[in-house]
Amino acid sequence: MSRFGLALSAFRRHIGRTVFTVLSVATAFAIFTILAAINEGMSGKISLASAQRLDTSSRVNSPLPEGYAAQIRSVPGVVAIDYMSSFQGYFRDPKQEVVVLAFSVPSVLTIYPEFALPDDQKQAFFRDRQGAVVGNALAAKMGWHVGQTVPIQGGPLQKNGSTAWAFHIDGIYRTDLPSGYRNFFIVNYDYLNEGIAPSPTKDTVQQINTLVDSPNDMDRVARAIDAKFTNASPDTLTESEQQEMMSGMRQFGDIGAIVTYVGLAVFASMLLITGNTMANSVRERMSEFAMMRALGFGRLQLAFIVLRESAILIGTGAVLGVLAGWGLSTLMAGVMTQVLRGFTVSWVTVALAAAFTLLFALATGLLPGRRVAAMPVAATLRRM
Repeated sequence: MSRFGLALSAFRRHIGRTVFTVLSVATAFAIFTILAAINEGMSGKISLASAQRLDTSSRVNSPLPEGYAAQIRSVPGVVAIDYMSSFQGYFRDPKQEVVVLAFSVPSVLTIYPEFALPDDQKQAFFRDRQGAVVGNALAAKMGWHVGQTVPIQGGPLQKNGSTAWAFHIDGIYRTDLPSGYRNFFIVNYDYLNEGIAPSPTKDTVQQINTLVDSPNDMDRVARAIDAKFTNASPDTLTESEQQEMMSGMRQFGDIGAIVTYVGLAVFASMLLITGNTMANSVRERMSEFAMMRALGFGRLQLAFIVLRESAILIGTGAVLGVLAGWGLSTLMAGVMTQVLRGFTVSWVTVALAAAFTLLFALATGLLPGRRVAAMPVAATLRRM
């Protein structure tokens, strides 16, 4: 019988116990994979441009006057600015929601160079006040193509009394940023602002985005921007993209600590269950191990048999768990990327799962293996 077959024969003795142990390991690693995806989304995928971007918004959750942008542009260290307003509408069916982001054009593509757009589509967007560029994921979902005119309903009231806005798809961009960034519907702020009926939101923006000359100047520029509006109404809060995201997440508590503690609790439970399974399996077979020692098997050989069984048990559960976690993360990505910068399972997560598998195999197999290696052969055989 092969070494692998020897391990399988031990597992077949108690099929139910083996299955439930593997399932507990798989559940622990599935939860770990999802928590790692959350952590990945919280840390975000940082590009050089992202490390140089600041977001300015109101401290009291109200719109900012459009004129703030010109004052921010005068702050030393600011390379470029744009500003943004938005509304949530839908395409044909209310279930097909579309979030329209109205940026100042053409500076939006300077602030966000990660949005890769062919030159001809870029120039068409710059020339067309009614134009739009959309992420490739959103275009594929809606079945849109370049040159198409699409109506977005449910928007702000226009001067003509309609809430349906028509946009020309001038381009479809691609980006290496997380999946949430591939669902943007970007339009010209001037076109939207001019078309809105008189209201308190006219000539206002929700956020002003700033590109700073160096990542080392981020804190200084942020303080200088906020200092300009200390006595203004509303005053401003300027943060990096990561700081802004973390501030939003803290409203729900210390997410990083929650992720860590949940992960520790899950793995601790898994170790107790797996360790108990290995201890019972070895105790039930002590007489067999004694017979193998009598037949010439060395102490280390028997210890390695136990460690191999532990590695197979945890390794099988880990593979199933990571695959399940990857599948669940894929299904959840559409919702989670509305809150996080991304929600994907990276190769770093897979590597960590592999390292934890080896560590847990040693942790659950070491003591039973030591017990087998140190057993008194004659006394064990007499108890048979």
